[in-house]
Amino acid sequence: MIARLGRRELIRAGLGAALLPGLRGLAFAGPATAHAPLMVLVFLRGGMDSLHFLSPADDAAFVEMRAAELRTAADGAQAGHRLDAHRGIDFRLHREATGLAEIWRDRRLALWPAAGLPEPTRSHFEAQSLMATGRGRSREARGGGWLGAWAAALGQDVLAGPFALAGQGGLPPELAGAARALSLPALSGGLALPGGRIGALAIEALHAEGQDAVSRAARAAIGDMRALDALLPRDGEGRITPYRPANGADYAGVGGFGAALATVAQAAKSHPGLVAAQVDLGGWDTHEGQGWRLPGLVRTLSRGLAALDADLAGLPRRWCVLVASEFGRRLRANGSGGTDHGRAGTVMAFGRGGALGGHFGAWPGLSRDALEDGVDLAVAEDYRAVFRRVMEDLAGRSVV
Repeated sequence: MIARLGRRELIRAGLGAALLPGLRGLAFAGPATAHAPLMVLVFLRGGMDSLHFLSPADDAAFVEMRAAELRTAADGAQAGHRLDAHRGIDFRLHREATGLAEIWRDRRLALWPAAGLPEPTRSHFEAQSLMATGRGRSREARGGGWLGAWAAALGQDVLAGPFALAGQGGLPPELAGAARALSLPALSGGLALPGGRIGALAIEALHAEGQDAVSRAARAAIGDMRALDALLPRDGEGRITPYRPANGADYAGVGGFGAALATVAQAAKSHPGLVAAQVDLGGWDTHEGQGWRLPGLVRTLSRGLAALDADLAGLPRRWCVLVASEFGRRLRANGSGGTDHGRAGTVMAFGRGGALGGHFGAWPGLSRDALEDGVDLAVAEDYRAVFRRVMEDLAGRSVV
């Protein structure tokens, strides 16, 4: 059997042929296997200032128009990690992005420095909604998320029962519509249903015979929770033993973000049916005090992702971590030591088994005539084309 992410599914996800002419479908290998690829989305809510995170350090226009404390420089106290990614421009990752810089040097990180929505918007709500579904304004915004569609498209490709996971409280809109999705901030306490044994029996009885969407989803969630719970390691008295990350991975020091990533890693290593996961990291709306706020955010992001990269290194299937934010920020600083909502931003992807490592996307430049509306880094690549390329690379198949 061949499972196919075809034209209908891709159009439903907003990533299909109607948006990207000449692309018709994405084929996955068959027959059904326990080694389907895993996509992990890390969404940076608030609009990350990608020009501070990934700076064209020696670009004359950048140096002239961006305050020094909001730039990653080529030398001095603000010097960042040199990438040697672009002929003629010295791009530098923020000094706190050490873990990501190491993945780049390992030729497993891809960067798109000027990707974003083709529709001009500086609204968090609208931008996040558009990106969650993958649809443009001309398409009806209702329906599921693109990551949920990815999980659904793998439904015939996994023997172990495909499911999606949000490593946090509440299901994000990107996973909406997934037939089987769980929201699990942690696995340390197991996956018992609320209300103890009596509560579990009541929930099961309530949905046992129903054929409506809610009852089917409830039965699937109960089954997935029990299947995953049964795989968690326990001691002789049945208590869940603490999770031990592989390869020296250390999630300490990055708070809830690290805990959420550890949950994803543990679930991925325990259950081969996990095909899609998401973790959000907020706080990127740096209208003021960006100079002292951004380093901590980048440190958290980079250390957390480096730990996840080490922890998943031995996973016996292809996996990818895709990192994006709803938009970038203005080139010029505002009067509060921050930056306001902009347009293009940086998209990142890394993992094991793909071939995108070392890729560096299109760069439109920061000269006055290259800026969008004279103030913003212009969108050089539609984020949907970038996401589609990452999906294609992870699936290990060309679009046919």
